[in-house]
Amino acid sequence: MKHKLNMLEPGVKMLAAFGIIAAIALVFYLVRWEIPAYIFAGIAGLILIVLTVLLIIEAHQDKVLNERAIKENKKKHID
Repeated sequence: MKHKLNMLEPGVKMLAAFGIIAAIALVFYLVRWEIPAYIFAGIAGLILIVLTVLLIIEAHQDKVLNERAIKENKKKHID
């Protein structure tokens, strides 16, 4: 893997954006503006889906890198 996906900082920003947009959707829903509420809820949902996919990718990369490190460590101890 040439590039390691690091989701800590972007993930925090995406969660903040999700929270703000979800709150806006809730406010629109409470004042009975349903179409903007659904639009903002959809955007919040998309952000959450993208974040989840990126975290799954990062977890897979971590697993692969950990397995490589274990193999290299075993080779060093055998030699």
